[in-house]
This record gives sequence, C-alpha cells and structure tokens, in this order.
Amino acid sequence: MTRYAHFVGSLPEALMTSDREVLEWFADQSAGWPLTAVPRDLDADWVVAYLRDLEARDAFRIVRAGDYADYGDMRSYGVRPGHNLEPRDVAMGRVERIGAIVSEFESLQHSRPELADKRVQISQPNPLDLALFVFAGAAVSLGLPVGPAVRNLGVVVTALRHLPVFIDAVLQEMSEVTARYGDRVVWQVESPIATLGMVKAEQLRAQWSLGPLLARQLSGFLVRTHEIGATTTLHLCYGDYEHKNLLTPRGLTPPVNLLGHLSRLLRKRGVPLPVVHIPCAYGADSASLDPAFYRPLRRLDPGWQLIAGVVSPDDVDDSIRALRLFEQASGRAAHGVATACGLGRRTVDDARSAATATITTARADVGAPARPHGRVS
Repeated sequence: MTRYAHFVGSLPEALMTSDREVLEWFADQSAGWPLTAVPRDLDADWVVAYLRDLEARDAFRIVRAGDYADYGDMRSYGVRPGHNLEPRDVAMGRVERIGAIVSEFESLQHSRPELADKRVQISQPNPLDLALFVFAGAAVSLGLPVGPAVRNLGVVVTALRHLPVFIDAVLQEMSEVTARYGDRVVWQVESPIATLGMVKAEQLRAQWSLGPLLARQLSGFLVRTHEIGATTTLHLCYGDYEHKNLLTPRGLTPPVNLLGHLSRLLRKRGVPLPVVHIPCAYGADSASLDPAFYRPLRRLDPGWQLIAGVVSPDDVDDSIRALRLFEQASGRAAHGVATACGLGRRTVDDARSAATATITTARADVGAPARPHGRVS
C-alpha cells in the first residue's frame, strides 16, 4: 500500500522565490516518495495579497479599515456607488501567471522522472470564501462569536448578493486555464468557510439547517468545475492565519456531516467525488490522539478518497498514531497524508520539518484499517 504525500501548498515567504525553486523545493522534500501533485501557491497568506490589491481597483471602497494583522483586523470592502460589479472587478487575474508556472514545471519534469505523471497544484478558494472575505471581513474574529456576525449582518448579506459575480469570475479563469493546460493542472478547491460554518453550527446545534446550505453552494461550484473539465481536490480547513485556528473542533463530526451532504448532491448530478483533505490538527495544535475524535469517519461514503491531515512537524510518532486512528475509524487506507494546512505561516525550519514528517508518516506501516462500522452517510 502506498499513501501519497500531499503538500497543501503555501510556503514561508522566504522560500517563495522563483517558480522553479518552489517546485524544486517540494520535489526535493519528497525524497522520491510519490506526491499527489506539486504545488505552486502565489501567496504565503492564502488570499491576503488579493484582498489588499482590491484597494487599488476602481470598483471598491474600504468600508471598514483593517491591515490583516490578525483575525480581528480584517478589512471590509464595499462597491463604489453607481458601479455595477462585474467578474473582471473581482478576478484573481492569474491565467498568464499559471501558464508560466506550468511551463517551468514541464521543464522540471524533464530532469525529474518521478514527476512524469504529476500535475501542478493551483490553490483555488471557493467563491463563497472570496466573497465573504472581501465584503464581510468585519464579521471575522477569533472564535467566530455570534455578536460580531449579527452586528455585521449587512455586509454578510452584501457578500451573498454578489456571490454570483465571484463564481463567474473564478469559473472564467479556471475555464481558460483548463482549456490551455487542463491535463497538467489540478485545482485545490479550498473552503474554510464551509468547514468553520459546520463547526459553528455544531456549537449552536444548527447543523441540520446550515449544513445543507453550505453543501449546496459547494457542490454547485464543484459541479460547474466538473462541467468545464477541471480536475479538483477539496481542501477543508479551520483557518490558519498567523498559524492560529478560528475555531477548535471537538471531533470530525462537522466535516463528516458536510461531506455526507456533499456526496449525496454530487452523486445525484453524476459528478465523481473529488479527493478530499480532512484536517485533524488545527492552528498550532497537533492532531488528536483520542479515538472518539475520529469515530465519525466511519459514516463517510466509501467513494471518498481521503487525505489524512494528521501530520505535525513536532512529533512524527504522534502523527503516525493519529494516522492509525484515522484509518481505523474510516475503514480504509488513506489516499494521502498531509499537515492540516499549508506551511506559509511557519518558519523555514518548521516547513522543512513538516515536509519531512509528512513523508515519514506516509511511509509508515500502520497496519490494515478496520472494516467500517454501521451505515455510510
């Protein structure tokens, strides 16, 4: 059995030099072990550079100041009076940039036979996440307390009203890249909002109402990416800005419930389930070693190929123990092994340690997983 090593994507700013050097860094860290893909992220802080750039675009004005120092310092934008928001106003504008990355990767493949069948991994935030972080940054604070969300309900409504524009912008870029480089690119669709929304809903005992809504939006986007021929993986996340999580999960029930809704919706549309990365650690905390934390995994649709986000750079032995619990609970071997999030908010030394721990954990012989218990969701 071979578990792939999965690198979520981002690196510390000091390592984000040329495209070639970033791609080589990941290839070098793999030590010849099979990777799911070779990432090239363009921002160590996920979408903060994109959010800052909006200030210079004519379509936007700042309605709540913020310099992105932490979760409580998020900026909120509004549309300038009289302007009709269009996809070009919110586009990430990466088509040519991705083309340059693909070209560099193809050059690297000539000298790295182990990469011959690999793709470049490009991170793609879910349009819902983009819309909310653009317009509703004021509603974000550590722990996602209800008070600020209610007080800032107006900007949340604004974000949802403009969501179709973000969807169109993202799909336009993905369509163009897929038309040019479709067999060389895999898109990592990232949705901390969906994950965090499920965790918050569990805390408020409202998963029954919020879960289907979040899954419907995410499945609708994945259906459309499938229709344009894009290859995707799904990355769930608890937030990792400044290497801190927005919420602390008590177990894997929230992502499992989300994936339960999602699998039903995708199967109904005839869309294959993408490989999914499930974070089991959060912020600076390592993955749980409590079997109960992983028990909900037994309810997952057997069609999901799972990337176990169990790796901690601080303790490889505990990472392997967490992987064992993950595989026993899910009743299947993990498709891949990863850290809980990208490495952009870590030091250079930590990033190297995390990469080494990922490969070591992926190589580990943890024994055959137990058979699933009960019905899948």
